[in-house]
Amino acid sequence: MRITDLRLPFAAQREQLVRQRQWLIDLDRLLDPHEPPASGAVVAQQVQAYLDRLQTTQAAGGDAWDQQVVAHITQTFRNRWWGLFACYESAGLPRTNNEMETFLRRLKTGQRRITGRKNVHDFIVRYGRFAAFLDATESQQALLSRLLQVPLSAFEQVRAELDSFQELEQKRHRFRHNQPIFLVALETRWAAACMLPSVS
Repeated sequence: MRITDLRLPFAAQREQLVRQRQWLIDLDRLLDPHEPPASGAVVAQQVQAYLDRLQTTQAAGGDAWDQQVVAHITQTFRNRWWGLFACYESAGLPRTNNEMETFLRRLKTGQRRITGRKNVHDFIVRYGRFAAFLDATESQQALLSRLLQVPLSAFEQVRAELDSFQELEQKRHRFRHNQPIFLVALETRWAAACMLPSVS
């Protein structure tokens, strides 16, 4: 009994921590609704209303620690507000970092099975964000039917983006692994570009 009585002085602190934890649980439920929201704007409006209510309640009757915690939660949301609701606009886009890392782990595991290589870093670097559209389980017929729905202009635009991305990655790779050769080639191109035509 004496051991259990030791927790009694901390009862008020425990209640306060439970209350603060509930704020985070409520926000998590707003960000991860059971029914898919109509748009990110709807979720943003609900989160904004909850944060406003929380600030008003704590400003009226909360103690200093509660107000400090509410201020920290609000500031944390404000710092991430620009990208917090993008996942609701794109179907299949993971909401949290954990979901994103799980998706990338599945992608890498699938590539290891296909290629037999332990390291698939080159694959990720080569295709970048476009690697996310690869589905090893998709049949060729399903892939063709999916590609037929893409307009040619959209394909050409995205293909140009991929080419640009790959060119940039090639330059980075050459600079890191063959820096002297890369710099000599760059100086040669620079000298050729700066060379003035001779006046006769």
